Amino acid sequence: MTRNEIENLIAKLKDGEYNKNDVSADDLRRLLDLDPEGPYHFVNLLRYKSEAQYPEGHPFAVKKMSGLEAYNQYGMVAFQQVTMRGGRLMQSNKVKLSMGGDEWDSVATMEYQTIGAFFEMLAEPAYQDALIHRDAGLEATEILITRPIIDRPLGLS
Repeated sequence: MTRNEIENLIAKLKDGEYNKNDVSADDLRRLLDLDPEGPYHFVNLLRYKSEAQYPEGHPFAVKKMSGLEAYNQYGMVAFQQVTMRGGRLMQSNKVKLSMGGDEWDSVATMEYQTIGAFFEMLAEPAYQDALIHRDAGLEATEILITRPIIDRPLGLS
């Protein structure tokens, strides 16, 4: 994708009906300043709503779903979109204790081979359609963009 296409995508996402619990347009633009070649690990800190909150009239609005259940609807689509572009789910953990910061319910790390692959996923209509589930389920999120230092776990095997 060209920088202009990415700028148009960012505007569409930030002006859209969904994707309200996400990073700012400026944060998305900051990704463009990174080396485009990865891999990059996106560490997602996630806090779920106790009950999913869908817009009135949405088919899922009448279902009694937890925030986690709603987020998992999004997660299935996101996982498919990531892996279609050569990425992978590196870990998904339930947080048992938060020390020294905000409280989070879970942590998931996705690997993208390039920054472009991440933007290509954001541009995918199926991914955009799934954002409603993400918004319905998430109370808060923080995404840390990291670069792996080691290529495999260290220590006892």
